[in-house]
Amino acid sequence: MLRIRRWLFARLGLVNSSIPFELPVEQHIERIQAFKPDLLYTMPSILDHIVYAADDPRALGIRKIILVGEIATQEWQQNMARLFGLKPQDITDTYGSIEIGTIAYYSHELGRYLLAEGIVAEAVGTEIVGEGLDPLGSGEGILVLTSTVRKLLPALRFVTYDVVRDFRTVQVDGLERQSFQSIVKRVGRELKHGEKISIYDIEQVVYRHLQQARVRVHVSHNALSVYIQSRSADPSCIPVIREEIRACIPEIGLMIANHLLDDIEVILTEEDEELIGGQVKNKKLYYRKDQTEQRVVKQQAVEQTAEPQLTRGILSAIGHTPLLKLDNLFPASGFSVYAKLELMNPGGSAKDRPALRMIREAWKEGLIGPGTVVVESSSGNMAISLAMICRQLGMTFISVVDARTTGMNLQLLKALGAAIDFIDRPDPETGEFLPARLKRVQQLLAEIPGSYWPNQYANPNNYLSHYDTTMPEIVTELGQVDYLFCSVSTCGTINGLAEYVKDKGLRTRIVAVDAEGSVIFGGHPKKRRFPGLGAGIVPPLRRPDLIDRIVHVTDADMVKGCRALARRESILAGASSGAVLAAIQQLKQEIPPGAVCAAILHDKGERYLDTVYSDTWVQSQFGAELLSAAEEFLV
Repeated sequence: MLRIRRWLFARLGLVNSSIPFELPVEQHIERIQAFKPDLLYTMPSILDHIVYAADDPRALGIRKIILVGEIATQEWQQNMARLFGLKPQDITDTYGSIEIGTIAYYSHELGRYLLAEGIVAEAVGTEIVGEGLDPLGSGEGILVLTSTVRKLLPALRFVTYDVVRDFRTVQVDGLERQSFQSIVKRVGRELKHGEKISIYDIEQVVYRHLQQARVRVHVSHNALSVYIQSRSADPSCIPVIREEIRACIPEIGLMIANHLLDDIEVILTEEDEELIGGQVKNKKLYYRKDQTEQRVVKQQAVEQTAEPQLTRGILSAIGHTPLLKLDNLFPASGFSVYAKLELMNPGGSAKDRPALRMIREAWKEGLIGPGTVVVESSSGNMAISLAMICRQLGMTFISVVDARTTGMNLQLLKALGAAIDFIDRPDPETGEFLPARLKRVQQLLAEIPGSYWPNQYANPNNYLSHYDTTMPEIVTELGQVDYLFCSVSTCGTINGLAEYVKDKGLRTRIVAVDAEGSVIFGGHPKKRRFPGLGAGIVPPLRRPDLIDRIVHVTDADMVKGCRALARRESILAGASSGAVLAAIQQLKQEIPPGAVCAAILHDKGERYLDTVYSDTWVQSQFGAELLSAAEEFLV
């Protein structure tokens, strides 16, 4: 590339000089002072270092700047123009790639990026790309290019994975030109949770408050640390910047407000402190992993001592649950339904798998051990699983529950030695119990030294447990599965199952079963009678891109499904299992004959003896007609 650029400048009649980016910034400044260029061609991150290290950028005599390689917000460009004594029009931001070359350039006159000649583009949604990405915001799209003139890549549809805003055609000198307002972030499998992070938006906030600054962002499990180095920064502006960043990334702001994630950190570094990255040229979005040799050795030692305790006794019985065909339901449908009996786990539900995985990984990392107090918010099943596991491992468990938790679940928790922390009022802002429970979790963590929160709502080990165990077990027994029906709450189970399907290239259609009144996939919240299905907030693990179909089920149909399952198959299962069977009932006209369907039966029905299986309760909630209607359901 360097040879090409030198050749290009020579063809334009320009004398040029270059410097390797890996050299210290002081040498960059020395070369500029010696060469005295009119035009500086560089990357925004390198220009950051030059400005910060130079005594007076104006004295360098640069008259034009061309930027390449990274996002350069307009606020940042305006600050750079001021520092170099230039007009904003004297800085040209270009967007390109090694494969195609220059793709677009910023027009100050139009306030937009214009696509280069010979480039045909489109902005598509994540569902078109089909690589398991979260949906984008309004007006955003992934830029897809087709080059009609490039010799190396003629007429090749090229997915950039760069997200642009307001992609549309504009009139320029009487001609139609494709354009976009800004490049805001990059998505892709390698970013995972970073898909929600927009450096463009973060820099806009910072440069609204600081005229001279360098910004680097550290991402870890959806948590953000924004590092700012500035000679002009007043520490009082940091809280303001933090609040504005929370507001400009709504998904993360919502998770923080609901205590699912730690708060965004905005850190003002010392002037002589090295920013993350360590080179003159570096990325502004940084994923840091502490993988020093000492830490690896320590972790291996912990794993060796922990493994025997985590696989003995009752914990050894988790997983490898039965898979059986439901012969007496849907007899005239022409398709087969197989039930994965997760209710046969020793804790009575599918939550045994993620509970063990979350505790096991925390134990291996040295975060917990005998005597640790584990705190979790749960409506029942996860709490029971954690209580069982903590009791086996010599830890104390506190379960934060609410008024919807069944009496049977409370008895089970007490029998397993769990401490109960009861929330009797919903969150006043949302009217939901979950945010109130999560606030209480944070209070307990602050009050109890060394306590630990597994955070089932955002912990990747939640869904990885099902990726590594549940779905492989189903595929091993059934081979091809055409439809997979799974209820949703934290979305851990369905994510693990669906990611396995996508990664292995299976043609299984994933059907998410949600409760009416849940907001997981949109809609307005309303009262739900049964815990463990649906949610009052959007969980961080939600991945709509992994799901082929969403079915909402009423409380009444859950009851019908449970009772039909008990009477026709002699399986006593919980409300979410009834919902799964009701979803199959809704779609049975669409499922072709010969199809193989798998249904996750999540938990035991004994926990619902005073609700779902109580004639008195059902009649009081739904009327006497439902009792007779359940007899003919699922036929």
